[in-house]
Amino acid sequence: YNPNNEPDLHSPWLYTLIGQPWKTAAVVRAAQQLFTNAPNGVTGNDDLGTMSAWYLFSAIGVYPAVPGSGQFLLHTPRFSKVEVDMGNGRTLRIDAPGADGRRLQYVQGVQVDGQAHAPVWLDWNRLQQGPRLHFALDAKAPEQGWGTAVKDLPVSWCAAPGSQLR
Repeated sequence: YNPNNEPDLHSPWLYTLIGQPWKTAAVVRAAQQLFTNAPNGVTGNDDLGTMSAWYLFSAIGVYPAVPGSGQFLLHTPRFSKVEVDMGNGRTLRIDAPGADGRRLQYVQGVQVDGQAHAPVWLDWNRLQQGPRLHFALDAKAPEQGWGTAVKDLPVSWCAAPGSQLR
């Protein structure tokens, strides 16, 4: 995996697609360290904002898994609080108490508008409504917990319609 340019920016999220989101967290955290708060702080060539967009999505904990599919994978946010203006008076609110971009952390569980959310993804229609996402984070990788059950993985766009990656 080369996080310095665009051809394989999606690679870290392949782990989430097969029920191993803790590995996504580790790879994304390592790649985020290449970005700094300086004039040359974006790694690689920021063609049309691709690298900036990658960082933004990876930092807020919501990543467009398959462009055009409407599926956004959930993963470890770097910030304890994020608000995104979704237009029409709606705001996506992301809360991750204790989030620390300087440390490797793992999602232990997610709530959407106060309700437990086992799937590792949300669709664009739901995000546009401006839900409140709450991430529970910890330093321990949940190898048997959140995001590991086949039923919680998104539908595969490559396999037979309606099937999941295994």
